[in-house]
Amino acid sequence: MMSLPAKQRGASAIVTIIILALLAYGVYLGIQYVPQAIESRSVESIFSTIEQEHKMEPIRSEGEAKAKLVKMLQVNELNDLTKKVSVKQIAGTITLKVKYERELNLGYKTKPMPYEKTLVLR
Repeated sequence: MMSLPAKQRGASAIVTIIILALLAYGVYLGIQYVPQAIESRSVESIFSTIEQEHKMEPIRSEGEAKAKLVKMLQVNELNDLTKKVSVKQIAGTITLKVKYERELNLGYKTKPMPYEKTLVLR
């Protein structure tokens, strides 16, 4: 005679496939989002560096500030952001802004991810 098993051991094939699909989707999103987060943090780091340098040696003109920002973006291999830079000087205050947009493909739609970083030097 054949005996019937008392309880199923392990996960069924369908549950395993669903778990693997969810894991694959998370990896798919992470592969897109992590570089965007790193890029955003790099811009924050550049602004922090410019702010520290400004405290030691003040930046006096709009052109000097833009040149410094563009140079640091190029050093960090963020060349496409050099076109997204705006610098304004009003009454001795210099405002640096980097505004750009990236896309996050969710599989069923593409979501725009706007990024905007601003630094005010007094």
